[in-house]
Order: sequence, then C-alpha cells, then structure tokens
Amino acid sequence: MTDCIPSLISLDQVPGEPFFMKCLQKQLIISLDNRILRKGKLMLFSRVNYFIQISLISEKGNRENVEIPIPFNIEYYEDEGLMYFDYRVLALRAEILPSIERKVASSFFNKILEIQVAQIV
Repeated sequence: MTDCIPSLISLDQVPGEPFFMKCLQKQLIISLDNRILRKGKLMLFSRVNYFIQISLISEKGNRENVEIPIPFNIEYYEDEGLMYFDYRVLALRAEILPSIERKVASSFFNKILEIQVAQIV
C-alpha cells in the first residue's frame, strides 16, 4: 500500500472531493462490513447538510441516489483508487467523548465505509 493522504474535513467542501472528482464516469463499489451496498458508475456528487449525495448508474442502467453521512475521518489511497469513511467513535477528534446510547439507528455507526474504483477485467 502507498501512503495514506489524511483529510481534515472542512465545512465548505465535499469530504473526499479529490477522490470523487477522479472517479467521475468510473465504476465504484461502495461497501460496509465487507458487504457491497451499491455498485455503479459515478455520475454526480454533492454535499447536502450532513450528507454526501452520490448519483450512480447501476449495471442495469438505473439511476440510484445514495446518501452517505459525513464521516468523522477519511483515509484516501490515491494509487489504489480507494477511500475509507471512518464512522468509529475513536475517530472523533475530541478531548471528551459524549456518552452514546447502546442502540444507534445508523447502520454506519462505529464502522468503516469503503469506496473503491472497480477494477475492469
């Protein structure tokens, strides 16, 4: 693996924007816990409040819109075409962490989302 390009998230940009710009019109695989959530060609992306909205064209030609929460931290591996969105509590950059209820509704909570450019065979 090559060096990771760390990212501090700014309030006026899309987290992971350089990665998404390079991936426009390319096939992406979005997975969580080694399970593929979505697969398709990246058409558009934007930030809306606390989410990143991604528009994909599926292999069947259908347009799919995906909303991904803004992550706590990002790891971007440019050479591998790979980006991780870290939603783990330990990724929060805070001196004192708030207490968190045991049952959290978000499927992203305390997990890492993987977004990778699909290898064309």
